[in-house]
Amino acid sequence: MYPVIIMFIEDDSDREFMEWLYGEYYLLMRKKAYEIVMDDSVVDDIINDTIIRLIKYIDTIKKLECHKLTSYIVYTVRSVSIDFINKKSRHNKRMFYGLDNNLSETIEDTEAPQPDEFVIIGEEIDELGKAISRLSEIDQEILFYKYNLEMSTTDIASIFNISKDNVCKRLQRARQRVLKELKKAGHNVE
Repeated sequence: MYPVIIMFIEDDSDREFMEWLYGEYYLLMRKKAYEIVMDDSVVDDIINDTIIRLIKYIDTIKKLECHKLTSYIVYTVRSVSIDFINKKSRHNKRMFYGLDNNLSETIEDTEAPQPDEFVIIGEEIDELGKAISRLSEIDQEILFYKYNLEMSTTDIASIFNISKDNVCKRLQRARQRVLKELKKAGHNVE
C-alpha cells in the first residue's frame, strides 16, 4: 500500500514514478530508518516523511541514475531520521511530569524564542530562501545536498560528475552570492 500523499500527485508520470520508487526502495528505506532510530513503531512515519521530502524534488530525482538515486534516497532517509531523533530529544528535554500535571507548563523557558523573535526568524528564513532561489539550479542543488542532506563533497561530486574541488568552489561561490543578496536586501550579515 502506497502512502496517501502519492495519490495526490497530479501529474500521472510523477505519480507512477513515486509509486515505483516507493515499491522499489521501501525495504531499503525501512532498513536505514530502523538502523538510525531503532524504533519500529516510527519507521513507517519516517518513510512517509521521506516520501514527502522526495516529492518536493521529484524533477531532480527523476533525472538521477540508479546508483545516484539510491544514494539520494539513503541520505534523505538518514536526514529525516536524524531530524526525528533531534525533535524527540528536544521534546524529552522539556517534559517534566508532576503527580497530576505537567510541571513544564509552570517553568518559564528562558532559552525559547519569544513570539516576536519567531516573526524575525521567519522573515530571515524567507529572505534566505529568496536569495537562494536567485542562484542557478545546480548551485541550489549543491547547497541542498550539502546542508539539507548533509552529504559529503565527495558524494556531491559523484552525483554531478565534477571534481571535489569544483564542488568546494561552487559551495563557496554560492554562499558568497547568497550573502551578497542578503546584504543587498539590507540585512546585516557577516
